[in-house]
Amino acid sequence: MSLSTDARNALIRVIQSGVPFESRPFRSIAEDLGATEAAIIEALCELQREKILREISAVLEGSLLGHQSALATGTIPGKRIEAVAEIVSAHPTVSHNYLRNHIYNLWFTIAVPAEMPLERTLELLAKEAGVDGFHSLARTHVFKIGVNFDPESLKNRTEVTETSTATKIEVSPRDAQFFRALQTPLPLVERPFDELARGVDASEDDLIEFARHHLGGAIRRYVGTLRHRKLGVKENGMVVWRVSDDQVQAAGEQLARAPEVSHCYARNPVRNFPYTLYSMVHGPSRESCHEIARELSRQTGLEDYAVLFSEREFKKQRLRYFLPELDRWWRERA
Repeated sequence: MSLSTDARNALIRVIQSGVPFESRPFRSIAEDLGATEAAIIEALCELQREKILREISAVLEGSLLGHQSALATGTIPGKRIEAVAEIVSAHPTVSHNYLRNHIYNLWFTIAVPAEMPLERTLELLAKEAGVDGFHSLARTHVFKIGVNFDPESLKNRTEVTETSTATKIEVSPRDAQFFRALQTPLPLVERPFDELARGVDASEDDLIEFARHHLGGAIRRYVGTLRHRKLGVKENGMVVWRVSDDQVQAAGEQLARAPEVSHCYARNPVRNFPYTLYSMVHGPSRESCHEIARELSRQTGLEDYAVLFSEREFKKQRLRYFLPELDRWWRERA
């Protein structure tokens, strides 16, 4: 039995908010939505076939796992952009890689463990790509993070991010196996965590207990990720703001409260790019994103800003940690 349109939309809202760590999570979701477990699983499979649902998996907090992360950028000649983007995307922990409409035209996110220093990793990437270098724009503050679109209104429903009080943890080899399992896309079957647990020779109960223990800390969220363009949210603009140091906190908090903003960070400035406050906005068109930026400028009084759009998407996936292929990448180059 297939879901009604209303029930399917409710399911899309639910999985973006959180999938429970239970033996049969889809049965739990079905009970909340007044549907059957089989109908929920079939609807999720259908969303995957339609390429709306990217995956359900853990969003890990790298800073608590001993990783350093950053947004990085560089100026790449147009004729070399594809070759350079391919080299950057081949790095195992580059999760997002875009061509944007700016002199700094290649933008990517990366996270590396302490034994593979970020700046050294960027040097190695630049050397392999044959470019002058990449600039690191590290986060100095997080005001809001996460995308949660309503499938009917197409408006973002993300709440302001609360500052985590969790502390850095020591990760044992067994812990790393469990984190790897939880960042693997959740199988769309009745007992998906049992299937993930068998992949690391563990019991379903042990994996679920581990996941519950770390939820809200090293596991920031356990949610479904959507391809928003398939929902109708065709454009996203990275609105960057030039803000004085004494304005950053207040301006970041104000931007984060705007429902049109899904992500809001403070970052360090780099040469010829004096912007330190970043906010992601989404809309059906570029003009709609410009309209949002103009309204945010009016509300905040911040007048020096730019809107950078994605011209091409070279790579987009959940960031994965504790990858054997990352160890190989480092050994081969460093």
